[in-house]
Amino acid sequence: MAVPALAALRMYWGTVALLTGSGLLALAAFLPIAALLHIGPGPAARLGPWLERGADLGVGWSQDAQGPAATQQQGVDVLFHLLLGTAVATLAIAAVTILALFGARASRRESEMLVSRAVGASRRTLAASALFEGVIVAAAVLASGCAAGMLAARWAVGSWPGRILPGELIPSLAPLVTMGAVILAGAILPLIFARSSRIVEAEVKPAGLLGPAVLQLGVSLAVLGVSALLSRHAVILTAGMNSPARNGQVFELTAADPRPADRAARYASLLDQLDGGRSKLVSLTSPGTLVGLGTLSTVTTDCGICSSGGMALRWHLVWTTHQFVSADSFKALGVHLVAGRGISRADGWNEKPVAVISRALAARHFQKGEAIGRQMLVGDDPRAWHTVVGVVDDPPATALGGRLQPRYTVYLSILQHPIESAELLVRAPPADEAVPFVRHALQAALGPGSMGTGPIAERAVIAAEAAPLVWFSRWFAVEGWATLAIAVVGTFTLMRIWVLSLRPELGLRRAVGAPRGRLLLGILARAARTGLIGAAFGLWFGQAIWSTLPSVMTGAAAWDSRVLLRLTLLLVVATLAGALFPAWRAMRSTPGSLLGSEGD
Repeated sequence: MAVPALAALRMYWGTVALLTGSGLLALAAFLPIAALLHIGPGPAARLGPWLERGADLGVGWSQDAQGPAATQQQGVDVLFHLLLGTAVATLAIAAVTILALFGARASRRESEMLVSRAVGASRRTLAASALFEGVIVAAAVLASGCAAGMLAARWAVGSWPGRILPGELIPSLAPLVTMGAVILAGAILPLIFARSSRIVEAEVKPAGLLGPAVLQLGVSLAVLGVSALLSRHAVILTAGMNSPARNGQVFELTAADPRPADRAARYASLLDQLDGGRSKLVSLTSPGTLVGLGTLSTVTTDCGICSSGGMALRWHLVWTTHQFVSADSFKALGVHLVAGRGISRADGWNEKPVAVISRALAARHFQKGEAIGRQMLVGDDPRAWHTVVGVVDDPPATALGGRLQPRYTVYLSILQHPIESAELLVRAPPADEAVPFVRHALQAALGPGSMGTGPIAERAVIAAEAAPLVWFSRWFAVEGWATLAIAVVGTFTLMRIWVLSLRPELGLRRAVGAPRGRLLLGILARAARTGLIGAAFGLWFGQAIWSTLPSVMTGAAAWDSRVLLRLTLLLVVATLAGALFPAWRAMRSTPGSLLGSEGD
């Protein structure tokens, strides 16, 4: 049993190499994603937020309130599970390719099997030999794939631009068992079902052989499309870093006073000191505000004479994003005032609570869109009624997960809601001279230990939001190119089998005088059609995946014609290349040899 198996492995070493390479690529692409699922307790994605956000926001929130870090985590989870789905697709494409390779090898060994049966070899002996071959190939694939996958997993963890929940990186058994089962099935099934189904039988329709090729090409196009769209969005996001206006420094600070009134006084003192210096702009905001993130909770608006569903409804309970800002924050954020006024330095702790709201909130939840002067309840405290003093347009939330926030935003004075942790943005050229001045003001106003991390360049804050997109685009590219490489191997194999199944037809056409060039062009045209059908399937299948991106990231595209055209051309060229070599060999054969043989 061992000797025939080893001899077969040596004789068909090229096919064995393709089998091993396909399985290795699939495991190396899948195992890093699967291993991340096992870091820490539970089955959720283990990639944490890359910037920690403060939790205390100085008001009484309902239990369903959600902080900026949780919003970021939701965005990470969406992309991670999308990445996990593409990894599963890569594994499935590898399984189809491995079965096709085993089928191609079985077609070439048909005469060998017939001779072995003629000299007395039983089907059980042949099946045992094939099973032994499969065990050897499976061992090689699993050993090399597991090693490559775990190395890639360590790289994935090390390159994540944030924290990873603690835990050990361990290989997932599911893909290993799946890959081993596929290899063993591919080795043994062609022999078990040889009497009822043989891949090179004349009854097999050539067109039926191209279905797996269409599937392989389509999935690879969909995965590569995700990578290209994410990379494009990351480039657009980071392009804003070079804007001359974004030349500030961001300081993360903490006011440790237990009483909100004391914190408010310290924040007011800090702003007074910085405004009296050389600073052009001083903005004190809640964590995440600079990139459009806030705390998600409800407000109750005094709509006035409003109706909903034909019923008069004065009080509207609305799910909104809450951000805490100072007087210069609207200028720093690029928020334009539409009506009324913005938050001012006069809106301090002892003054009447005020709020500035987004245009969409004013139009939808206040009578006739006239919100100025009307009341709004913020948080769960029935005494926390705020007067709306301004309406603004909202800038896009550039952070990952920004589109998961409500479309309505409420801006509150940070002096009336003095949160424990805040972000201070100072624009005061030259930055090197401004940093010591700001540090001195922080020490004087907030006391020792008030500094968190920083200063951080304002451009680096945006870069930190683009970093996870770069990470995901890189891993989608890994999945996509691994899928494409496996698909090319499978397509070459299936196109070869398809051309071989056409040999009798080609021989007959050659015998009645059909030119070789016309026959070759006909084969290539049918191959190109297969590639185009695969690309069309990829565009249809990919649209369901690509449409997820704009729902997570503001400004992300769900379609890029130039990128998808390049990928489509790549798939068609791969299909043509797979059909060209066997078609060229068939054209060089005589009509008699084409009519008299079933295979190579």
